[in-house]
Amino acid sequence: MSSDPRSDGGTVSAADLEYPSTDWVGFFKNHFGPSMLWALISIGGSHIVLGPEMAATFGLFAIWVFAFIYLAKYGAWELGIRYNYGAGGNPVEAYDQLPGPNNWMQWFTVFVFGVLYVAITGAVGMSTAALVAALTPLSVPIAFVLLVGGAGLLVFYARYSLLEKILIGFTAMLGTLLVLGVTVGPPPSDVATQTLFSLNLSGDRTIAFVALFAAAAGFAPTGFSTSVLIGSWSMAKGQGAKQLAEYDLDPENETYHEYIRAWIATGRLDFNIGYALSFLLIVAMITLSVNVLYPEPPGDANFALAVGQILSESFGPWSFWAMMLGAIAALYSTVITLLDGASRAVGDILPMAAENEDLDSDRIRRIVLVLMVVVSSLTVLALGNIPVTFVVFVAALLAVTEIVFYPANWYVVKKNLPEAFHPSRAWTVYYVFSLLAVLAFGVMGAAVRLELVPQLVRLFT
Repeated sequence: MSSDPRSDGGTVSAADLEYPSTDWVGFFKNHFGPSMLWALISIGGSHIVLGPEMAATFGLFAIWVFAFIYLAKYGAWELGIRYNYGAGGNPVEAYDQLPGPNNWMQWFTVFVFGVLYVAITGAVGMSTAALVAALTPLSVPIAFVLLVGGAGLLVFYARYSLLEKILIGFTAMLGTLLVLGVTVGPPPSDVATQTLFSLNLSGDRTIAFVALFAAAAGFAPTGFSTSVLIGSWSMAKGQGAKQLAEYDLDPENETYHEYIRAWIATGRLDFNIGYALSFLLIVAMITLSVNVLYPEPPGDANFALAVGQILSESFGPWSFWAMMLGAIAALYSTVITLLDGASRAVGDILPMAAENEDLDSDRIRRIVLVLMVVVSSLTVLALGNIPVTFVVFVAALLAVTEIVFYPANWYVVKKNLPEAFHPSRAWTVYYVFSLLAVLAFGVMGAAVRLELVPQLVRLFT
């Protein structure tokens, strides 16, 4: 068996490398987790806000809309996972290799996490606050300040492992509730027949469909920038083929290809579980929403009460409180994940973009975290209670701005992974058509953005 020199003067062989666990018990004990944190971002604005709104407007046809979006967008994350686990690093570390101005993609990534994620946190946090305000004497802006401020403190002081346990618990609670709800109370057969394969776009419904489709394409399951977050969480968990670089081993050497292949398979399995769970829950939420809300979308004014009623046909009046608490937990866990992921990402990326290793990543993370809490709170205090409008606005913006992460991930995979792990011809064909669909999403998002605010206020109030 061939070997390569170690930095300490010795040698290391493929057998000396730390391979991922091959059994299910070992997988869930040692490797499972980053995809669930990713899923928590998706099980927020898209599931609790956009899913019910689209289902109440267009019925079960909304399932096909989200299915197409999930199918089209999968490739960007698959490429990120391929790099993440195959190279043992975060894709953003290789963004400096992209053609163009020096480190431009890394600076753009800092902008996305440092600026756009403030808006995302504001949108998801406002939806959370709207639900809390419906159950308490608090106004939406005050509830937002308390909730996001509390989330900021938790992220500021908590360890990654503690956050992971808390957030996975939130996901399991809501998921169980929704799946049971669909089992007990499916939508009426006449509504299913009318809406599953039929789409009525008469009058203002065309505008509503384009706005909601563009928003879903931006928010569901998440924005492409989260491929960077998965990389950050995976590195924090110690995932991926990191030892090749640590031992100065040549990844082109076929001796180590089985090691790389094992880690890519492990990362893809972890991500696929989170991706499938995210889609299952959006289907459940749409089905339940059609059962109760169709054909009267709640909009901004009735958003909170409408969410609470989603399980009423399945379990009766008592389920209002269960659904409200479950939705609050899901949205709030998304807020926590956004604050943790975005601040961690800026802290990791800014020293790379500035080419200054002396910058303190942890200090940057804490400063960004505080700024996110303060700026998002001031924004919501100024806007008031417009949860659906705000989510649609921000989501359409993401559909336009985050497209670039897809080809960036493709480029760094081709540039850095051994040829044996480059996308096959079948994967390449899928990427091309997938990217074309994503570009179409961006065009829709841009069209909506041109007259978004007054148009959405009229639609959702």
